[in-house]
Amino acid sequence: MGERMLVNGTLDAFVDVTTRRVRLRLLNASNARLYNVCFADARPFALVAADQGLLPAPVDLTRLALGPAERAEIVVECAPGERVVMGTASGPETIDEGDFALLELRAAASLRDSPAVPADLGGAGPLAPPAQARARTFRLQGHDAINDRGMDMTRIDEVVPAGAVEIWELENNVYSHNFHIHGVDFSILDRDGRPLHAWETGRKDTVHVPEKSRVRLAVRFPQFTDPSSPYMYHCHILRHEDAGMMGQFVVVEPGAESSVSHTLDTRGGAHAAHSGRH
Repeated sequence: MGERMLVNGTLDAFVDVTTRRVRLRLLNASNARLYNVCFADARPFALVAADQGLLPAPVDLTRLALGPAERAEIVVECAPGERVVMGTASGPETIDEGDFALLELRAAASLRDSPAVPADLGGAGPLAPPAQARARTFRLQGHDAINDRGMDMTRIDEVVPAGAVEIWELENNVYSHNFHIHGVDFSILDRDGRPLHAWETGRKDTVHVPEKSRVRLAVRFPQFTDPSSPYMYHCHILRHEDAGMMGQFVVVEPGAESSVSHTLDTRGGAHAAHSGRH
């Protein structure tokens, strides 16, 4: 977890602010920590984008949870001459313990005006799975297995038809995980059967799954097909994925799912071809 917070590789980071509104692109690049991003004076900010781009409309917040590998873009307003600290607040999970400063915004004595955040951002709305969507369950167990199996580079775990929108249910029976799927975008459908908060409705590729909880996703798969070049899904907490909490899927022509081998010959180029597709 650590107790020294770096922003862009910098300890005690700050940024000089020259406009009334500042757009910050946030990436949680920590290997385990979940950040509950907020400002020291609890000022509001607008969430305008998630992992996969702009939201349909901005969402006003005072705190935003970002697990490992999750991204967000926020817009915050500053007053001339002020200094305000963006930090993380301690939460109820083991991976978000502690209150820490992240970044100080230092506003100039005179600030240029900047436009208000548009009410319509033009981002994609939530994905809606079809009535007969295929549903798959992924049990997150301990720190080294999904569905009772650790990562095996020669094994294909799932075969998906190109262009499909499926329902993936993540069943977490233990401590916190952050689930990432390569090559897709998805919408969160619900958490433990409950409706979502407005800030969770953007298109994503990574989702935080708190301990002992269930999350359902509507996942859209690409049109590209290749039965021998797999994509991966895994927990994005580094020590978990290193221990084998990963799996692989391939995308194939619709109707060809049953004819695809679930074993890979890794002496070929399949995994080399995948290495840059994250």
